[in-house]
Amino acid sequence: MFRKLFCLMLTGCCIACGGGAALAAHHISIGTNPVGMALYTMGAALSEVLRTDSPDIELTVEATNGGVHNLHLMASGDIEIGFTNPKEAMDAYAGVGRYKHKVPILGLFSSAIAYQQCPALADSHIRKVGEVRDKRIGVGPPGALSRVDTEVFLSAYGVTFKNFKAFSETLPEMVEKMKNGQLDATMWFGVSPLAPLMDLAQSRDIVWLEADAETLKPILEKAPYYFLSELPAGTYPKQNRPIPALAQRYDIVARADMPEELVYRITKATFSNLEKLGSIYKGWAHCGPETALQSMTIPLHPGAVRYFREINLPGLDDYLRKYPL
Repeated sequence: MFRKLFCLMLTGCCIACGGGAALAAHHISIGTNPVGMALYTMGAALSEVLRTDSPDIELTVEATNGGVHNLHLMASGDIEIGFTNPKEAMDAYAGVGRYKHKVPILGLFSSAIAYQQCPALADSHIRKVGEVRDKRIGVGPPGALSRVDTEVFLSAYGVTFKNFKAFSETLPEMVEKMKNGQLDATMWFGVSPLAPLMDLAQSRDIVWLEADAETLKPILEKAPYYFLSELPAGTYPKQNRPIPALAQRYDIVARADMPEELVYRITKATFSNLEKLGSIYKGWAHCGPETALQSMTIPLHPGAVRYFREINLPGLDDYLRKYPL
């Protein structure tokens, strides 16, 4: 509300000064996560690209508590677009789980890939995921998307947070505890590389816990928006080989009442500028038409459908049959 009030005041001032034509015609907010984190940086990159590609669209990057918070802000109409994960988008659209009412959202596209990243101190004697029992494990703060995905990941191994001493703190806080020997391991689902984990890998001897394909089969069958991938070698200091990891992509969703033309233009500007986006922030570097629907779980906005039809996106018709409006 404050942002929109400010924009109205600024409009009045510019018109009074004869400069009204320089203002953007469309003011949109995108919900990301805290300043400096991956989704905030991705949102900032998209805002920069739109400023050049579509100067009449002003995309304001909102620092939020993350994907769950973004969906609540969309429900109240405080933001128009937001990052979230596939499960939360699905629940919000249906009005189940933590959402008491259906959130009026539709999908745009899947964006950056997020990995389950599990560093353990070398002297903790943890070498496999199932060995976290009775240890001191960081799992992230309540409400964080990473924590939700970590619970799913551990469930495949028959492990819950009750099986170890769980520390519910932010990633930087958990890394500090690992550096001081107060935590044995941390589990975090997110875009890589993560600055706190870079710091940890430089400061302590660690091992990376690997995802086991056979163990994760039931999860992949039940929730196909997850997939198996690898954390590339060299992502972190002294990480000399790829690490098998559970992965998914963060989804970008929009309020259902956003104009089709506006969503079409934002979607087109994104996919037409992926090289530039990737040069600003590497989280965009592994996105493309072939990944646009990889982790989507809700019906698409007509504006996004229009662009994907324009480029003859493979698999679009199958997706629309699976998730009709």
